[in-house]
Amino acid sequence: MSWQEEIRANRKAKAEAARLDETARTGNEIALMKAAADVARADRDQDAAHAERAREIREKERAKRRAGRKAKWERLTGFARSHVVDGLIYGIALVSFAMAAPAMSGYGEDVYRSPLGGFLPLITELGMWAFAIAVLVSRVKAPDRPVWGFQAGVWVFGTLAFLTNAVHGWSQGFDAALIMGVVSVAGVVAHQLAIATPPRSKAQRAADKLAAARAAKTHAAARAALKAAAAQIDAEGNARLTYAPGTFEVRRFRRRLIPVAPDLDVVGPPDAFDAELARLLGSSHTDPDPEPGPGGGIATDPGPPPDPVRDGTIPPIPDRPAPGRTAKRRVRSGPATKTGRDAHFEALRARFDKAIEAGDIDPETASIYKIAKTLRCGKPAAKRLLTEQRDTDQD
Repeated sequence: MSWQEEIRANRKAKAEAARLDETARTGNEIALMKAAADVARADRDQDAAHAERAREIREKERAKRRAGRKAKWERLTGFARSHVVDGLIYGIALVSFAMAAPAMSGYGEDVYRSPLGGFLPLITELGMWAFAIAVLVSRVKAPDRPVWGFQAGVWVFGTLAFLTNAVHGWSQGFDAALIMGVVSVAGVVAHQLAIATPPRSKAQRAADKLAAARAAKTHAAARAALKAAAAQIDAEGNARLTYAPGTFEVRRFRRRLIPVAPDLDVVGPPDAFDAELARLLGSSHTDPDPEPGPGGGIATDPGPPPDPVRDGTIPPIPDRPAPGRTAKRRVRSGPATKTGRDAHFEALRARFDKAIEAGDIDPETASIYKIAKTLRCGKPAAKRLLTEQRDTDQD
Protein backbone atom coordinates (compact mmCIF):
# COMPACT_ATOMS: atom_id res chain seq x y z
CA MET A 1 0.00 0.00 0.00
CA SER A 2 1.25 3.37 -0.90
CA TRP A 3 1.32 6.27 1.42
CA GLN A 4 -1.53 7.93 -0.40
CA GLU A 5 -3.78 4.99 0.17
CA GLU A 6 -2.78 4.94 3.80
CA ILE A 7 -3.65 8.61 4.12
CA ARG A 8 -7.06 7.99 2.51
CA ALA A 9 -7.66 5.06 4.87
CA ASN A 10 -6.78 7.18 7.88
CA ARG A 11 -9.08 9.94 6.70
CA LYS A 12 -11.84 7.45 6.17
CA ALA A 13 -11.36 5.99 9.66
CA LYS A 14 -11.33 9.42 11.18
CA ALA A 15 -14.51 10.34 9.33
CA GLU A 16 -16.17 7.13 10.49
CA ALA A 17 -15.10 7.80 14.06
CA ALA A 18 -16.41 11.34 13.84
CA ARG A 19 -19.66 10.03 12.39
CA LEU A 20 -20.01 7.54 15.22
CA ASP A 21 -19.25 10.22 17.76
CA GLU A 22 -21.87 12.46 16.24
CA THR A 23 -24.38 9.65 16.19
CA ALA A 24 -23.68 8.86 19.83
CA ARG A 25 -23.97 12.49 20.79
CA THR A 26 -27.24 12.83 18.87
CA GLY A 27 -28.64 9.68 20.56
CA ASN A 28 -27.77 11.02 23.97
CA GLU A 29 -29.44 14.29 23.19
CA ILE A 30 -32.50 12.50 21.89
CA ALA A 31 -32.63 10.36 25.04
CA LEU A 32 -32.26 13.42 27.21
CA MET A 33 -34.92 15.22 25.28
CA LYS A 34 -37.23 12.18 25.54
CA ALA A 35 -36.63 11.91 29.26
CA ALA A 36 -37.31 15.59 29.69
CA ALA A 37 -40.50 15.23 27.67
CA ASP A 38 -41.59 12.30 29.83
CA VAL A 39 -40.96 14.29 32.99
CA ALA A 40 -42.85 17.27 31.61
CA ARG A 41 -45.75 15.01 30.58
CA ALA A 42 -45.83 13.43 34.06
CA ASP A 43 -45.84 16.89 35.64
CA ARG A 44 -48.67 17.98 33.38
CA ASP A 45 -50.69 14.83 34.20
CA GLN A 46 -50.09 15.33 37.89
CA ASP A 47 -51.13 18.97 37.69
CA ALA A 48 -54.25 17.98 35.74
CA ALA A 49 -55.11 15.30 38.34
CA HIS A 50 -54.63 17.81 41.14
CA ALA A 51 -56.81 20.31 39.32
CA GLU A 52 -59.51 17.68 38.73
CA ARG A 53 -59.41 16.62 42.37
CA ALA A 54 -59.64 20.22 43.51
CA ARG A 55 -62.56 20.78 41.13
CA GLU A 56 -64.37 17.70 42.50
CA ILE A 57 -63.78 18.90 46.05
CA ARG A 58 -65.16 22.33 45.16
CA GLU A 59 -68.19 20.72 43.48
CA LYS A 60 -68.85 18.55 46.53
CA GLU A 61 -68.56 21.49 48.90
CA ARG A 62 -70.84 23.55 46.64
CA ALA A 63 -73.39 20.70 46.49
CA LYS A 64 -73.17 20.28 50.25
CA ARG A 65 -73.77 23.98 50.83
CA ARG A 66 -76.63 23.90 48.32
CA ALA A 67 -78.21 20.88 50.07
CA GLY A 68 -77.79 22.56 53.45
CA ARG A 69 -79.47 25.74 52.23
CA LYS A 70 -82.26 23.66 50.67
CA ALA A 71 -82.78 21.68 53.88
CA LYS A 72 -82.87 24.86 55.95
CA TRP A 73 -85.35 26.43 53.56
CA GLU A 74 -87.53 23.31 53.59
CA ARG A 75 -87.50 23.27 57.40
CA LEU A 76 -88.34 26.95 57.48
CA THR A 77 -91.14 26.67 54.92
CA GLY A 78 -92.42 23.45 56.53
CA PHE A 79 -92.51 25.12 59.94
CA ALA A 80 -94.26 28.13 58.42
CA ARG A 81 -96.82 25.92 56.64
CA SER A 82 -97.55 23.93 59.78
CA HIS A 83 -97.78 27.04 61.97
CA VAL A 84 -99.73 29.40 59.75
CA VAL A 85 -102.39 29.91 62.40
CA ASP A 86 -99.77 30.38 65.11
CA GLY A 87 -97.99 33.01 63.04
CA LEU A 88 -101.17 34.94 62.40
CA ILE A 89 -102.31 34.78 66.02
CA TYR A 90 -98.93 35.75 67.46
CA GLY A 91 -98.77 38.55 64.89
CA ILE A 92 -102.06 39.88 66.25
CA ALA A 93 -100.71 39.50 69.78
CA LEU A 94 -97.52 41.41 68.93
CA VAL A 95 -99.45 44.28 67.35
CA SER A 96 -101.85 44.36 70.29
CA PHE A 97 -99.00 44.52 72.80
CA ALA A 98 -97.09 47.13 70.76
CA MET A 99 -100.16 49.39 70.72
CA ALA A 100 -101.35 48.89 74.30
CA ALA A 101 -98.07 48.76 76.25
CA PRO A 102 -96.79 52.31 75.45
CA ALA A 103 -100.21 53.77 76.16
CA MET A 104 -100.36 51.98 79.52
CA SER A 105 -96.82 53.05 80.31
CA GLY A 106 -97.63 56.72 79.78
CA TYR A 107 -100.92 56.35 81.64
CA GLY A 108 -99.12 54.76 84.58
CA GLU A 109 -96.64 57.66 84.77
CA ASP A 110 -99.52 60.14 84.78
CA VAL A 111 -101.43 58.24 87.47
CA TYR A 112 -98.50 57.57 89.81
CA ARG A 113 -96.72 60.86 89.08
CA SER A 114 -93.50 58.86 88.90
CA PRO A 115 -91.41 57.06 86.26
CA LEU A 116 -92.18 53.85 88.15
CA GLY A 117 -95.69 54.06 86.76
CA GLY A 118 -94.22 53.08 83.41
CA PHE A 119 -94.15 49.47 84.68
CA LEU A 120 -97.96 49.34 84.62
CA PRO A 121 -98.01 47.24 81.39
CA LEU A 122 -96.10 44.52 83.23
CA ILE A 123 -99.26 43.99 85.30
CA THR A 124 -102.00 44.68 82.80
CA GLU A 125 -100.51 43.26 79.59
CA LEU A 126 -97.83 40.77 80.64
CA GLY A 127 -99.97 39.49 83.51
CA MET A 128 -102.63 38.00 81.24
CA TRP A 129 -99.98 36.76 78.80
CA ALA A 130 -98.14 34.95 81.60
CA PHE A 131 -101.28 32.96 82.43
CA ALA A 132 -102.04 32.41 78.72
CA ILE A 133 -98.59 30.88 78.12
CA ALA A 134 -99.00 28.85 81.34
CA VAL A 135 -102.19 27.32 79.91
CA LEU A 136 -100.43 26.34 76.69
CA VAL A 137 -97.33 24.90 78.42
CA SER A 138 -99.43 22.94 80.90
CA ARG A 139 -101.52 21.35 78.15
CA VAL A 140 -98.40 20.37 76.21
CA LYS A 141 -96.30 18.97 79.07
CA ALA A 142 -99.08 17.63 81.33
CA PRO A 143 -102.26 17.00 79.31
CA ASP A 144 -104.03 15.38 82.28
CA ARG A 145 -103.42 18.35 84.53
CA PRO A 146 -106.41 20.72 84.99
CA VAL A 147 -105.83 24.27 83.73
CA TRP A 148 -108.94 26.01 85.02
CA GLY A 149 -106.82 28.03 87.49
CA PHE A 150 -104.60 29.35 84.71
CA GLN A 151 -107.65 30.12 82.56
CA ALA A 152 -109.23 32.01 85.44
CA GLY A 153 -106.02 34.05 85.73
CA VAL A 154 -106.16 34.81 82.00
CA TRP A 155 -109.70 36.15 82.19
CA VAL A 156 -109.13 38.04 85.46
CA PHE A 157 -106.04 39.83 84.17
CA GLY A 158 -107.67 40.26 80.75
CA THR A 159 -110.64 41.97 82.37
CA LEU A 160 -108.23 44.14 84.37
CA ALA A 161 -106.37 45.12 81.18
CA PHE A 162 -109.61 45.87 79.32
CA LEU A 163 -110.98 48.06 82.10
CA THR A 164 -107.67 49.88 82.61
CA ASN A 165 -107.31 50.69 78.92
CA ALA A 166 -110.98 51.63 78.69
CA VAL A 167 -110.63 54.04 81.62
CA HIS A 168 -107.55 55.52 79.96
CA GLY A 169 -109.43 56.14 76.73
CA TRP A 170 -112.62 57.39 78.40
CA SER A 171 -111.29 60.94 78.43
CA GLN A 172 -111.40 60.88 74.62
CA GLY A 173 -114.89 59.44 74.42
CA PHE A 174 -116.74 56.14 74.49
CA ASP A 175 -115.45 54.99 71.12
CA ALA A 176 -111.82 55.56 72.14
CA ALA A 177 -112.37 53.70 75.43
CA LEU A 178 -113.92 50.73 73.60
CA ILE A 179 -111.18 50.60 70.97
CA MET A 180 -108.34 50.78 73.49
CA GLY A 181 -109.94 48.10 75.65
CA VAL A 182 -110.52 45.76 72.71
CA VAL A 183 -106.99 46.25 71.36
CA SER A 184 -105.44 45.43 74.73
CA VAL A 185 -107.15 42.01 74.97
CA ALA A 186 -107.47 41.10 71.28
CA GLY A 187 -104.20 39.18 71.18
CA VAL A 188 -104.77 37.08 74.29
CA VAL A 189 -108.38 36.30 73.34
CA ALA A 190 -107.28 35.10 69.91
CA HIS A 191 -104.49 33.07 71.53
CA GLN A 192 -106.85 31.33 73.93
CA LEU A 193 -109.40 30.53 71.25
CA ALA A 194 -107.09 29.33 68.46
CA ILE A 195 -103.88 28.03 70.11
CA ALA A 196 -104.39 27.29 73.80
CA THR A 197 -107.75 25.60 73.08
CA PRO A 198 -107.50 24.13 69.57
CA PRO A 199 -110.74 22.82 68.05
CA ARG A 200 -111.33 19.07 68.21
CA SER A 201 -113.16 16.82 65.82
CA LYS A 202 -116.38 15.02 66.69
CA ALA A 203 -114.54 11.71 66.98
CA GLN A 204 -111.99 13.24 69.35
CA ARG A 205 -114.71 14.73 71.55
CA ALA A 206 -116.54 11.39 71.64
CA ALA A 207 -113.32 9.55 72.52
CA ASP A 208 -112.53 12.05 75.29
CA LYS A 209 -116.03 11.69 76.74
CA LEU A 210 -115.76 7.91 76.63
CA ALA A 211 -112.35 7.99 78.29
CA ALA A 212 -113.65 10.33 81.01
CA ALA A 213 -116.68 8.12 81.66
CA ARG A 214 -114.46 5.02 81.75
CA ALA A 215 -112.08 6.66 84.21
CA ALA A 216 -114.96 7.84 86.42
CA LYS A 217 -116.55 4.38 86.52
CA THR A 218 -113.21 2.71 87.18
CA HIS A 219 -112.57 5.12 90.04
CA ALA A 220 -116.04 4.48 91.45
CA ALA A 221 -115.49 0.71 91.23
CA ALA A 222 -112.13 1.04 92.98
CA ARG A 223 -113.70 3.11 95.78
CA ALA A 224 -116.56 0.64 96.17
CA ALA A 225 -114.11 -2.28 96.22
CA LEU A 226 -112.05 -0.49 98.86
CA LYS A 227 -115.18 0.11 100.91
CA ALA A 228 -116.19 -3.55 100.67
CA ALA A 229 -112.67 -4.90 101.26
CA ALA A 230 -112.04 -7.01 104.33
CA ALA A 231 -109.02 -6.55 106.58
CA GLN A 232 -106.77 -9.50 107.32
CA ILE A 233 -104.71 -9.00 110.48
CA ASP A 234 -101.79 -11.22 111.37
CA ALA A 235 -100.50 -12.12 114.81
CA GLU A 236 -98.28 -9.04 114.94
CA GLY A 237 -101.14 -6.65 114.26
CA ASN A 238 -100.26 -5.88 110.65
CA ALA A 239 -103.36 -5.33 108.51
CA ARG A 240 -103.75 -6.26 104.85
CA LEU A 241 -106.81 -5.67 102.71
CA THR A 242 -108.34 -8.59 100.84
CA TYR A 243 -110.69 -8.28 97.88
CA ALA A 244 -113.21 -10.67 96.35
CA PRO A 245 -112.50 -10.98 92.61
CA GLY A 246 -115.35 -11.26 90.15
CA THR A 247 -117.66 -9.29 87.88
CA PHE A 248 -119.76 -6.61 89.56
CA GLU A 249 -122.16 -3.82 88.72
CA VAL A 250 -121.08 -0.47 90.10
CA ARG A 251 -123.71 1.41 92.08
CA ARG A 252 -122.02 4.79 92.30
CA PHE A 253 -124.72 6.48 94.37
CA ARG A 254 -124.77 3.77 97.03
CA ARG A 255 -121.06 3.04 96.53
CA ARG A 256 -121.43 -0.70 96.45
CA LEU A 257 -120.74 -3.55 94.06
CA ILE A 258 -123.50 -5.93 92.93
CA PRO A 259 -122.38 -9.32 91.54
CA VAL A 260 -123.66 -9.84 88.01
CA ALA A 261 -123.84 -12.79 85.64
CA PRO A 262 -123.58 -12.71 81.84
CA ASP A 263 -126.70 -11.70 79.90
CA LEU A 264 -128.83 -14.79 79.49
CA ASP A 265 -130.69 -13.54 76.40
CA VAL A 266 -127.59 -13.11 74.29
CA VAL A 267 -127.40 -15.97 71.82
CA GLY A 268 -123.86 -17.16 71.39
CA PRO A 269 -121.74 -20.29 71.34
CA PRO A 270 -122.48 -22.58 74.28
CA ASP A 271 -119.88 -22.88 76.98
CA ALA A 272 -118.40 -26.12 78.29
CA PHE A 273 -121.15 -26.51 80.91
CA ASP A 274 -123.88 -26.15 78.27
CA ALA A 275 -122.23 -28.66 75.95
CA GLU A 276 -121.71 -31.25 78.68
CA LEU A 277 -125.25 -30.79 80.01
CA ALA A 278 -126.74 -31.12 76.52
CA ARG A 279 -124.71 -34.25 75.92
CA LEU A 280 -125.82 -35.86 79.19
CA LEU A 281 -129.47 -34.95 78.74
CA GLY A 282 -129.56 -35.74 75.04
CA SER A 283 -127.97 -39.17 75.44
CA SER A 284 -131.08 -40.45 77.27
CA HIS A 285 -133.21 -39.72 74.18
CA THR A 286 -130.85 -40.65 71.38
CA ASP A 287 -129.42 -43.94 72.70
CA PRO A 288 -131.31 -46.85 71.04
CA ASP A 289 -132.68 -49.74 73.01
CA PRO A 290 -129.90 -52.38 73.02
CA GLU A 291 -132.43 -55.20 72.98
CA PRO A 292 -135.72 -55.38 71.09
CA GLY A 293 -138.89 -55.35 73.14
CA PRO A 294 -141.36 -58.16 73.42
CA GLY A 295 -143.44 -56.79 70.56
CA GLY A 296 -141.20 -58.25 67.88
CA GLY A 297 -138.59 -55.56 67.55
CA ILE A 298 -140.65 -52.57 68.76
CA ALA A 299 -138.69 -50.49 71.31
CA THR A 300 -140.18 -50.14 74.74
CA ASP A 301 -140.58 -46.91 76.66
CA PRO A 302 -137.31 -46.21 78.48
CA GLY A 303 -139.19 -44.40 81.21
CA PRO A 304 -138.96 -40.81 82.39
CA PRO A 305 -135.66 -39.06 81.65
CA PRO A 306 -133.27 -38.52 84.54
CA ASP A 307 -133.67 -35.37 86.57
CA PRO A 308 -130.33 -33.49 86.52
CA VAL A 309 -131.15 -31.81 89.82
CA ARG A 310 -131.89 -35.13 91.54
CA ASP A 311 -128.89 -36.85 89.92
CA GLY A 312 -126.53 -34.11 91.08
CA THR A 313 -125.69 -32.79 87.60
CA ILE A 314 -127.20 -29.37 88.46
CA PRO A 315 -127.13 -28.15 92.06
CA PRO A 316 -130.60 -27.47 93.46
CA ILE A 317 -131.67 -23.84 93.86
CA PRO A 318 -132.64 -23.12 97.45
CA ASP A 319 -135.88 -21.26 98.08
CA ARG A 320 -135.37 -18.90 100.99
CA PRO A 321 -138.38 -16.81 102.04
CA ALA A 322 -137.80 -13.11 102.52
CA PRO A 323 -138.24 -11.69 106.03
CA GLY A 324 -141.77 -10.45 106.57
CA ARG A 325 -143.32 -12.30 103.60
CA THR A 326 -143.68 -15.89 102.40
CA ALA A 327 -142.12 -16.83 99.09
CA LYS A 328 -144.35 -19.09 97.03
CA ARG A 329 -142.83 -21.91 95.02
CA ARG A 330 -143.67 -21.56 91.38
CA VAL A 331 -145.35 -24.41 89.53
CA ARG A 332 -143.34 -24.85 86.39
CA SER A 333 -144.82 -26.56 83.38
CA GLY A 334 -143.06 -28.12 80.48
CA PRO A 335 -140.98 -31.17 79.81
CA ALA A 336 -138.78 -32.56 82.51
CA THR A 337 -135.73 -32.35 80.28
CA LYS A 338 -133.86 -29.03 80.55
CA THR A 339 -131.45 -27.66 78.05
CA GLY A 340 -128.47 -25.49 78.90
CA ARG A 341 -130.53 -22.33 78.33
CA ASP A 342 -133.19 -23.61 80.72
CA ALA A 343 -130.50 -24.17 83.33
CA HIS A 344 -129.33 -20.61 82.82
CA PHE A 345 -132.89 -19.35 83.22
CA GLU A 346 -133.13 -21.26 86.49
CA ALA A 347 -130.05 -19.38 87.68
CA LEU A 348 -131.63 -16.11 86.55
CA ARG A 349 -134.83 -17.01 88.42
CA ALA A 350 -132.76 -17.65 91.54
CA ARG A 351 -131.16 -14.21 91.22
CA PHE A 352 -134.65 -12.75 90.73
CA ASP A 353 -135.80 -14.39 93.97
CA LYS A 354 -132.77 -13.04 95.81
CA ALA A 355 -133.45 -9.55 94.48
CA ILE A 356 -137.04 -9.76 95.74
CA GLU A 357 -135.80 -10.95 99.14
CA ALA A 358 -133.26 -8.13 99.31
CA GLY A 359 -135.92 -5.57 98.45
CA ASP A 360 -134.26 -4.43 95.22
CA ILE A 361 -137.29 -5.52 93.15
CA ASP A 362 -140.96 -5.23 94.06
CA PRO A 363 -142.88 -7.52 91.66
CA GLU A 364 -146.09 -5.57 92.19
CA THR A 365 -144.71 -2.21 91.00
CA ALA A 366 -141.51 -3.09 89.16
CA SER A 367 -141.37 -2.67 85.42
CA ILE A 368 -139.74 -4.94 82.88
CA TYR A 369 -137.06 -2.32 82.23
CA LYS A 370 -136.14 -2.12 85.91
CA ILE A 371 -135.94 -5.90 86.25
CA ALA A 372 -133.75 -6.15 83.15
CA LYS A 373 -131.47 -3.39 84.45
CA THR A 374 -131.20 -4.87 87.95
CA LEU A 375 -130.55 -8.44 86.81
CA ARG A 376 -128.43 -7.40 83.82
CA CYS A 377 -130.54 -9.47 81.44
CA GLY A 378 -132.71 -8.97 78.36
CA LYS A 379 -136.27 -7.69 78.34
CA PRO A 380 -137.81 -11.02 77.18
CA ALA A 381 -136.33 -12.83 80.17
CA ALA A 382 -137.41 -10.02 82.49
CA LYS A 383 -140.95 -10.14 81.09
CA ARG A 384 -141.11 -13.91 81.58
CA LEU A 385 -139.89 -13.65 85.17
CA LEU A 386 -142.38 -10.90 86.01
CA THR A 387 -145.27 -12.80 84.39
CA GLU A 388 -144.47 -16.01 86.27
CA GLN A 389 -144.08 -14.14 89.56
CA ARG A 390 -147.41 -12.33 89.19
CA ASP A 391 -149.16 -15.55 88.16
CA THR A 392 -147.73 -17.24 91.24
CA ASP A 393 -148.82 -14.37 93.50
CA GLN A 394 -152.35 -14.54 92.08
CA ASP A 395 -152.51 -18.28 92.77
